[in-house]
Amino acid sequence: MNENSHNLNTNSANEDRFRALLKATSDVVYSLNPDWTIMHELDGRGFLLDAHEPTTEWKSRNVYPDDLEMVNEAIANAIATKNIFQLEHRVVRADGSMGWTFSRAVPILNDEGEIREWFGVASDITERKIAEQKLTEAKDVLENQKRTYETITAGTPDLMYVFDLEYRFSYVNRALLEMWGKTWDDAVGKGLLENGYEPWHAEMHEREIDLIKATGKPVRGEVAFPHAILGRRLYDYILNPVFNEVGEVIAVSGTTRDVTERDQWEQQIKQSAEELQSINEEFEAINEELRASNEQLLVTNEKLSQINQELLKAEQKIEEGKIALRLAVDAANFGTWYINSVTREFITDARLKELFGYLPNEDLSIEQAIAQITDEYREFVSKKLEDAIYNNGDYDVTYPVVGLHDNRLRWLRAIGNLKADPSGTFSTFTGVVMDITEQKTEEIRKNDFIGMVSHELKTPLTSLSAYLQLLEMHAHKNPDELNQRAINQSVKQTKRMTDMINGFLNISRLESAKVFIEKSQFDVADLINEAQEETKMLYSTHRFFFEPCNSIMISADKGKIGQVLANLIGNAVKYAQPGSAIRVSCITTTDTIKISVQDEGIGIRQEELPKLFERFYRVDNNNLISGFGIGLYVSAEIVNLHGGKIWAESTVGKGSVFSFTLPLS
Repeated sequence: MNENSHNLNTNSANEDRFRALLKATSDVVYSLNPDWTIMHELDGRGFLLDAHEPTTEWKSRNVYPDDLEMVNEAIANAIATKNIFQLEHRVVRADGSMGWTFSRAVPILNDEGEIREWFGVASDITERKIAEQKLTEAKDVLENQKRTYETITAGTPDLMYVFDLEYRFSYVNRALLEMWGKTWDDAVGKGLLENGYEPWHAEMHEREIDLIKATGKPVRGEVAFPHAILGRRLYDYILNPVFNEVGEVIAVSGTTRDVTERDQWEQQIKQSAEELQSINEEFEAINEELRASNEQLLVTNEKLSQINQELLKAEQKIEEGKIALRLAVDAANFGTWYINSVTREFITDARLKELFGYLPNEDLSIEQAIAQITDEYREFVSKKLEDAIYNNGDYDVTYPVVGLHDNRLRWLRAIGNLKADPSGTFSTFTGVVMDITEQKTEEIRKNDFIGMVSHELKTPLTSLSAYLQLLEMHAHKNPDELNQRAINQSVKQTKRMTDMINGFLNISRLESAKVFIEKSQFDVADLINEAQEETKMLYSTHRFFFEPCNSIMISADKGKIGQVLANLIGNAVKYAQPGSAIRVSCITTTDTIKISVQDEGIGIRQEELPKLFERFYRVDNNNLISGFGIGLYVSAEIVNLHGGKIWAESTVGKGSVFSFTLPLS
């Protein structure tokens, strides 16, 4: 047998194997000419219409019209790069209905490296795509339900939750998570013991759930439970059955309300009522004695001494009433003071001395009281006090003090009023001081929590940004328009999320007095140029015009000023139509530098301009714009810390100009 015969036999055997493989597969098999204009054959496998002879109409017969442009783009890219074609798209099935396929075609090259033909297979993935769509729809429904429940329950301080019949929590609202000090993932799906309930408490609720399941009737009660922050509290709760359509109990819902204050009030009211009853009885007895004395006085003067004695008793009772009133003030735990504006005589009660860490018998002067205030608040409180005493200024201040003897840190709130003497020679400044350590500590914990969460979120975002940068570098080396658009959008969204987290972090730092301005000398022109480069990378939807900025050195925190400028540019992008112009300018005066960002957006009503820089404020017409209303607040605080000013000018329908100034010295 010669070599040619051997090759023919080998080719014939390979062709037989290939045809057997085609028959064995359930996928659609097709072949096309080099430019995909002619389909030589198509074995539709009952999924697509067969093509037993070459046809140029295969696209109109098989490709779903709405996906034709996408298919053509993928074909063109495969032909241009001589790479494998693969794509998921919709098709017209053999019965005329719409289906889904995953098509993969391989180019067959000749000896010169040119495409000779394409050979491919297409899999029927219709059922999988339908299942994915249904799963997505189901997830959307569940997510909408969860958001609905959160919206309904977020506005109430009551604790709301749902048990399944295995005593596990299947839903808890935000208030209950905060009471436990837990997250949704830590609490939902867990039982009573796992969520910190004591064994007797867990067993009690499990018996109640069993009772509700058996009877279908609600259960109500009161129980004490430890709060994550406030300590042990008293709660009133009601558990209700949740029925299915045939009347079977499938779950148990619960609502719990903190009634600690109500219980305390009831006890206090009861005690006050008893004391009042006793006083009324005493006064009634006095009145009876006075009436008897008056009757005796009318009868004879000999009873005068007895009446005088009774009057003395009455005066004693009145004095006791004054003492009782003073005790009531003391019970409120308010400290009181009196200051003479001329002599600066400072008279205080024992409670005020206690709040400053002094003993009741010790003298306390104004200077000594101010000395107990911590360093960062001392000058502020001193100025407010002097202004209140001599200028009738407002005096409602909150500050921390360190006790002289007990060295205990307390947060105090002081409120005072100035009253002039009728003669006009002097005035008196009186007021009260109350201990707000518990409330302030809770506020500090909240701010620290926001800062901690923001720090925790920044770590994965930083990693995500790094990965996206790597993807950008890879995309430049391997250009793919779809991937490039996806990466660009991902970079933008990551930037927006990072900005929001930085905003919350800055708020927590501002409220905790932990924002520090680290000034350094830098050129404003460099700052503007960096902002211009960042804008080119992040925003391709608008036309930006950066006016030339003169080189000038200033002393400021470059990073934070850059943050302010980036926030103003980002706001302009959000509120202006794509394709509109955004202008950034920098103007130098004799003692300040002014930076402005102008847009052609929706504009802001004049009455809303003064509120723009308040925390969490958002104008009425921006409900479709994402964000929390913290960017301008943080920007204003940063500019104020630099001794500058920030403001906005706007005309509805024509756009806005946001500007800020910084001192040059």
